[in-house]
Amino acid sequence: MRTGNLSAIGAGLALTLALSACGSDSVGSGSADVSDNPELQELVEAAQEEGTLTLYGVPAENLLRSVADEFTELYGIEVEPVRLVSSDLSQRFSSEASAGEPASDAILLTHSPFYAEALDKDWLTPLTEAEVPDYPDSYPEDFVVEDGDVPLVSLVPTSMVYNTDEVSEAPTSWEEYAEPEYEGKLAVADPATSPANLAFWQIMRDEYGDDFLRGIAENDPTWHNSAVPGTQAVAAGEATLGHPGVQAIVDNLRESDAPVKATVPGPTTGPEIALGLTEGAQNPNAAKLFAHYILSEEGNTHLAEISEAASPYGLGLDDFQRPEPVSDEQEAEISELLGAE
Repeated sequence: MRTGNLSAIGAGLALTLALSACGSDSVGSGSADVSDNPELQELVEAAQEEGTLTLYGVPAENLLRSVADEFTELYGIEVEPVRLVSSDLSQRFSSEASAGEPASDAILLTHSPFYAEALDKDWLTPLTEAEVPDYPDSYPEDFVVEDGDVPLVSLVPTSMVYNTDEVSEAPTSWEEYAEPEYEGKLAVADPATSPANLAFWQIMRDEYGDDFLRGIAENDPTWHNSAVPGTQAVAAGEATLGHPGVQAIVDNLRESDAPVKATVPGPTTGPEIALGLTEGAQNPNAAKLFAHYILSEEGNTHLAEISEAASPYGLGLDDFQRPEPVSDEQEAEISELLGAE
């Protein structure tokens, strides 16, 4: 059985930039002091004339709202976050862009071939041509793709989800998925739902062998089309273990006292969220200013902290393996081994 649609999550953590001593050099109604950076000051003033920013994103709704609120506090620009799952976001964005009626100003979407296509069709503005202050000079060069035109801003580690009413202690190995005691008690997203999910299962093959994946198939998992419905199934007691886990989703359910937790019991990888600026956006300066914010060490670390993800600036990278492309042949083998065909 395959179910689900993504919903959302998150928590807030405030990051505040200092005001100048007398406050006279702060720009507009925001609190960020940019008086020592004329280029940035000019961009802030242009963005404030536009006044708003429409942000499409795949991070959980509460995470988008926390980032939006921080950006508004700093620069006095109202943000309308629109949260969608990756497939829905790319489809909506593509439909609007191909019709010449883009509604977003910036997007935060899982990196995939979509970005190369969108750049090729002039749906996105190449970041190297956008004249975003401090980019690309101050951004970690290992985390830019598409010839520098697409920066990766968040690396989301895959975790294991478990029902705390059924499991008293956090599992210590991914191999728990194949234990016979969990037959009929697994909620798993189809491996083909994302490149990062496929990359995870390839890591599992390399780490534990094909028999591990066969053991999961023997436990007859319930298959879902994303992390959210699987995690919800674990929280509701319909399953004991779930995959993949996303910490923000789990945190949101725990706020409602759901008996669910997440753990990372071994090597992991996960989706890499990339930033895009919409070509022909209604608020291009606000989009460029948002890019400056989310690509700065302060703004990027804020996103990592509230989402418990990894940052290109180093936070949380020690246990994260960058996802590697999985061939069509490997994908077919993984699906067959897991019984997900």
